[in-house]
Amino acid sequence: MIDSTSMKTITAFLIVFLISFTQLYAQEDQGFKAGVQFGMTGTQVTGDALSGFNKAGLFAGFLVNRAVGKLGDFQLEMNFIQKGSRKNAQPSKGILDAYLLRLNYIEIPIMYRFKIVEPLSIEVGLQLAYLISSSEYDINGIISTDPTVEGFKKLDFSAFTGLHYQINKHIGISFRYGYSILAIRPKPQNVHYRYDAGQFNEVLCTAFQYEF
Repeated sequence: MIDSTSMKTITAFLIVFLISFTQLYAQEDQGFKAGVQFGMTGTQVTGDALSGFNKAGLFAGFLVNRAVGKLGDFQLEMNFIQKGSRKNAQPSKGILDAYLLRLNYIEIPIMYRFKIVEPLSIEVGLQLAYLISSSEYDINGIISTDPTVEGFKKLDFSAFTGLHYQINKHIGISFRYGYSILAIRPKPQNVHYRYDAGQFNEVLCTAFQYEF
């Protein structure tokens, strides 16, 4: 469930972005372009004693960009993105425990795309995400919140890099890798087998983009 504070924050994010989106799109004659994107994520959480990008998620949002010099362009986005971690039980292999972490964010990336050679570019940027909701499950179902353990932080600040391939004038595809700069959940006191330095989101994302 999304609480009232989260709804107010999400609404504020949307209003600010939509105003910026509208103003920039209205300045198309000045070189600004707008578009939409959608794709999938494969994620894991460093520090949870698991490994592998086993948690699949959705990715969708809006973008605006503008050419800056001859080297590339600057791009601003606002996306819905699902992150988290997963371990499936495999009784045939003797693995009886299971774990699922779902983290839903509204995320704003800011990046610069360096043109390598047409139609290929390198993306480099930073992104700030706001946590809409989180839930954890094990083999017995949902894991109850432990009041003695600090929960997930509302903000996730991360860096990312990737490749962008422009298929034609309107359609492109991006492949990105992102990693949290700051821990999304700190290490609990007196716990030594998990969260050595806290937990961090690690994301692989593939997205198709359409520019109007």
